[in-house]
Amino acid sequence: MHSLSPYCSWVNNRLPALRFNLLAKQKTDGIIRGQVLSISLEASKMFRWRGRAQVEEMPSFLELPIRLNGLAGRVDFFTEFGSLLGVRGEVIYVEVNPLGSFINEVDHVTVITTKGQYDFVLKTFSSWGLLKWFPLWIASYARANFSVSGKSRLKNELRARIALEKAGVKVPCLYCYDMKRMKAMYEFIKGENLDEQVKTARKNDNVENLEGTYEKVGLEVAKIHSSGYILGDCKPANVIQSSNGQLYYVDLEQARSGNKRLSGWDVCEFLMFTGRFFLLPKKARKLCEAFLRGYLEEGDKKVLREAASIKMSQPFVGLVSPAVIQSLRSLMLEYAE
Repeated sequence: MHSLSPYCSWVNNRLPALRFNLLAKQKTDGIIRGQVLSISLEASKMFRWRGRAQVEEMPSFLELPIRLNGLAGRVDFFTEFGSLLGVRGEVIYVEVNPLGSFINEVDHVTVITTKGQYDFVLKTFSSWGLLKWFPLWIASYARANFSVSGKSRLKNELRARIALEKAGVKVPCLYCYDMKRMKAMYEFIKGENLDEQVKTARKNDNVENLEGTYEKVGLEVAKIHSSGYILGDCKPANVIQSSNGQLYYVDLEQARSGNKRLSGWDVCEFLMFTGRFFLLPKKARKLCEAFLRGYLEEGDKKVLREAASIKMSQPFVGLVSPAVIQSLRSLMLEYAE
């Protein structure tokens, strides 16, 4: 398995000085996971993200028309653009498999070449993808103000990558994006998200083993908030712990600059999505206390008071045990004192 992380810095810091004019190709339609994709190759260029620009501006990473129509089209794409994405050797085979549930619209792309195997994550930002958090969006009305359109969510991800890196938090490397088709290709992080880890720990009755990880997540979320940013969709499933123990934050399509009210939503959502795995509060409190300890190393107690409010926890009624909701609200108020 090849690690492409060093190449991420190379793309962002060295290659941007160059300009690549890509040849226009004939428009073709292809199907991936049952969805018709336009794969017209338009003239594109590489631009660099200039550090002097504000986070609110649109960062310009490597913009490529992403076409993956069947095996032949996938091989053609990586044959033509693979060198820009860190792929070495002659492309032999490209496989695309869904990651997670069918509504996530996230795929694991595996590229086999004569030099080895390369892995990517391909994410599509369509209106269909809203289903994964639509119920919370309805229930939380004025709390998180979710972005709806695919294009705005893709822009959120591109901006958030800059903001989180400045805050000292790890995110998967972004290799390229296609604004027209609302797609982006990222580094594949080999590891397990915290959702799966909590379920395993609950089954094995050793949730205390995750306290250190939760404390670190709390600290990093506080760093993000201190930088003036919020995650918007902050839950254990969106934190991946890599095989070497590093934490990576994914699914940043709702991230944006925020305030203490929105920061409170981040904290409340993370704790409630942790609590949903438990009928009784005792074990949930262990993990959530660890998160709050970490958060208060750099975070503001006012955020915890906002997170503990009834309006923040109301959307989770029916998803989380009432006893757990009340216990976690009390816990946040204790740490807010």
